[in-house]
Amino acid sequence: MDIFPPVIATVGGGGTRLYPLTLDQPKPLVDLCDTAIIATLFRVLATQGCRRFVLGSKGAENTLPLNNYFKAGEGFFKRLGMNDIKEFAYQPQYDDKGSADSLRYCANYFDVKEDMLVVSGDNVIDINLRRFINFHREKKAVLTVALKELSEDENVSQYGVAEINGDQRINGFVEKPARGKEPSRMINTAFYLFSPQVREVLAEMGDSARDIGGDLIPYLTEHGYPVYGYPVEGYWIDIGTPERLLQAAMDFLGGKVEHYAFRNEYRPGQWVNPATLDRIARYLDSGDIELRGKVFIGRNCNIEKGVVIENSHIGHTSLIERDSVIKNSMVMSFANVKRGSLLNRTIVGRHSTIGTKCVLDADQSYSKPGKIPVVGENVVLPQESVVGPGTRVAPLKYSYKILATGKFSQLGTDDRNIYFCEK
Repeated sequence: MDIFPPVIATVGGGGTRLYPLTLDQPKPLVDLCDTAIIATLFRVLATQGCRRFVLGSKGAENTLPLNNYFKAGEGFFKRLGMNDIKEFAYQPQYDDKGSADSLRYCANYFDVKEDMLVVSGDNVIDINLRRFINFHREKKAVLTVALKELSEDENVSQYGVAEINGDQRINGFVEKPARGKEPSRMINTAFYLFSPQVREVLAEMGDSARDIGGDLIPYLTEHGYPVYGYPVEGYWIDIGTPERLLQAAMDFLGGKVEHYAFRNEYRPGQWVNPATLDRIARYLDSGDIELRGKVFIGRNCNIEKGVVIENSHIGHTSLIERDSVIKNSMVMSFANVKRGSLLNRTIVGRHSTIGTKCVLDADQSYSKPGKIPVVGENVVLPQESVVGPGTRVAPLKYSYKILATGKFSQLGTDDRNIYFCEK
């Protein structure tokens, strides 16, 4: 048996909490440091030995963009310098009823007769796979769940929390327990290793197997199947909100993800693509451009004199005009930041223009503390705009789609954009 099992990624849902970044693309393809979230996860798995990937995606809005991004996987493996490759596979046009139904269908369709690593397309996990797999096989588990222990100051009530005994066997999960009622601090990361026996279990369950967390795991624990929890010592984040996306970017810059490394180090903790360095080296040498803290700048960017970039990620082919200051932010590719703008703790989507002397600042005193400003893709922000904490901006044509979710309030519009926030 191959030590590294095939990976089945469950990809569904609309990703509305990440609006406006998911208005035109599925959540797994949102940029995280110039790489799609799901490709970042796959990279962590591939560098440790995984070669077979199945995307259990549902609906044209998920499947077609994912297929366009990965195709058969040749480019993905080539960028990692790997030659012993397998083709990426995709769930056929099957209207699954949830992650467990997708797992059942894909395992049967591709006739997977070995262990299956089942991952969520919007999480990033940095785990020692070999240890995880060995633990699973030693325990003879039908399912091993990667568990992350949250510290006392972190809120576990938004997760499924494990009831676990001294042998790491899971008796069940309590979904979103009230504060003080949680059975442990160990939460479900939606990173699973199933034995081939799960195919029989899913056949037994029939139509009642919809969701892995909601249906399949309770069935396994209630019927006495061996389900174990494996504590994750490395990095894990669930990218469900813009704040967590920005946090992930800052964590990547800070070197918190062991199996992920930036290339083209210019100075310790600062990475500048050579094509960009050719353009800006003289300004860096003269101090006319300042890079502070952890900084990544992608290829073919142009940055003008007087710019300060601090603890930020700048995507490729971006234009940053003179006297702009960018701090603690992620600016995605093809962005154009006009002169004299200030960006602090914000996300700017691809192909967006930030007008002259705009201020996007999460630290302004405002009614949404802890929330960040988010500018979506292909937005043109008028000059001298002020975008405060929690305010999101998208092209006006998406107004109906945003407001139809019932999750957002409209703050206003201009000729081009809708401004909105979470309710």
